Amino acid sequence: MSMTAATHDEEDGLYNPDEEQVPESSLHRQTSVLIEVAVTHLVGSSGQVRANLNWYPTDGKNAVAPDVMVFTEPAMATNATSYYQRSTGGPTPIAVVEVPSDRDTVPAFAMKQARYHGLGTTVYVVDPYVPHVTRYAADGDEARKWLGRPCPELGGLVFKVDGERLVVWLPGGLEAGSADELLGLIEARAETAEARAVTAEARAEALAARLRAAGLDDT
Repeated sequence: MSMTAATHDEEDGLYNPDEEQVPESSLHRQTSVLIEVAVTHLVGSSGQVRANLNWYPTDGKNAVAPDVMVFTEPAMATNATSYYQRSTGGPTPIAVVEVPSDRDTVPAFAMKQARYHGLGTTVYVVDPYVPHVTRYAADGDEARKWLGRPCPELGGLVFKVDGERLVVWLPGGLEAGSADELLGLIEARAETAEARAVTAEARAEALAARLRAAGLDDT
């Protein structure tokens, strides 16, 4: 759940994130930002990842507010503060991520999961307090434990436990427990790749020079 409280409409029992604003815990926020950064890196420009937005679905009911929404294509402007799918006709997120807080209850989460299921999206419940991950597939209600398994809708992201903390592992070997840590690893890898490219180019130029000196350059 993002920066809004789980309140409910008396008439139809729908989750409404617009009723009351409440602060997030630091661990809640850290986890959701880490997931946002990791999935954004994995999805790249082919999709879109947005966090802490109210989503107004096409069913015309109250908004929902996942911690993270993942799309297979751009769904809204990068500066959008809410996702008005019902008026724009945009795509449904392929997956949403919910990070529980100490304010959440089992009935509240069950209600949200049922709503997401009706909207046709996969739900990942990621709990950093007692590290575990549960996946609810879009095409079924059965909850499955997903810790240590690649999340197909999240670009292959894997959630693991390091000691007592939840960490993410990205295909290629990057592992981090915070967004800052992950961004540092991504930057270091990019710098290494750039250095290797420069080295390869220099070697190619040196080889071409030797070929020219030996009269073996056909150009």
